[in-house]
Amino acid sequence: MKDYPFTSQNNSNRLVEKLIHTPEENALSQAQETFQKQLQRIEKLQEEIRNHEIWEATARERVMKDILPLEQEVIDIHVLRVHGFNDAYHSKAFKKAEKAALREFIIQESEVLIRRFGREDLREIYNEHTGQKSVSVKDRLAELKEVFSEQFGISFEGVQINTEEELRAYVAEEMGRQQARQEEKRQKRAEKKEKKKQKKAMITPEAVPVEMLPLRKLYMALAKLFHPDRERDEARREFKTKLMQQVTEAYQQGNWFALLKLQSEHPEARELGEMPEVTSYNQALKKQADQLQSQLNEIRKNDFHARFVAEPQRMDAKFAQEIRKLKATIKQLKDEVSRHRNHEALKNFIRNY
Repeated sequence: MKDYPFTSQNNSNRLVEKLIHTPEENALSQAQETFQKQLQRIEKLQEEIRNHEIWEATARERVMKDILPLEQEVIDIHVLRVHGFNDAYHSKAFKKAEKAALREFIIQESEVLIRRFGREDLREIYNEHTGQKSVSVKDRLAELKEVFSEQFGISFEGVQINTEEELRAYVAEEMGRQQARQEEKRQKRAEKKEKKKQKKAMITPEAVPVEMLPLRKLYMALAKLFHPDRERDEARREFKTKLMQQVTEAYQQGNWFALLKLQSEHPEARELGEMPEVTSYNQALKKQADQLQSQLNEIRKNDFHARFVAEPQRMDAKFAQEIRKLKATIKQLKDEVSRHRNHEALKNFIRNY
């Protein structure tokens, strides 16, 4: 997620400011009020997005540990059921109409298990009941290569692969290499951004381009207002020293947002009046806030997110509910498989289906 340094706030500064007497607060102009509200909205949205990212990472770990083993057990029992239906189909105890129903059950279940869960061990049974010919290893490999090429952009040119296991191992390696390349690109972008930031930081009050003169004007006014040397009170001098550091850093980086934010947050600085840049930056802040809101909405719409992700207490409840449902499903399926070993019970199931 993109970080916006001009929206960060030192909580300890806020606390110190509350403890120290400041002049009576001046009323904000409409533009300054909008500026503050947009910053507060951005900070709130960024915090929500950070929380959701942390919660999602926790949820994925819990899914791997608590949910996937149960889901795999459900799949395994479905596979057993297909084998049970297939054994019954080949038994002489069932009539033609009953075998036709069993055949439909076998085709429906095995197709889902093969297509969605990769249970190729059912392919032979599926082909038998659909009349399809078994796919050769060569054709199967070609099919899988096409799928992985389309989905992940993996090239198999010049690579010798003889089995599906070799193919899947190669895909896993390639995806690992892709992730490594993406991480390298991310690091290079971060390094480039840091160099750009350092270059901006080289600007000093003594060498300011003409286009930055309004920035210098605000900087000089804030520096004069927040200079700690005139303060006799030790706590207030320490507070103003920290403010002065923030003002200087923002100016050296050419960061209008940070200077305007400092001006709008501190009652002493509001007497400087409204800077004309506030209105244009309000528009930029609104755009940023809207983008963050869209990002948060997309996160919340994600199926995985809706099913598992929430603040810790609600997440516990969601996982407990999912685990109960899966365990109930496992028990029900096991009971059915056990019951259907009895031919009469299976016939009754077919009649009532």
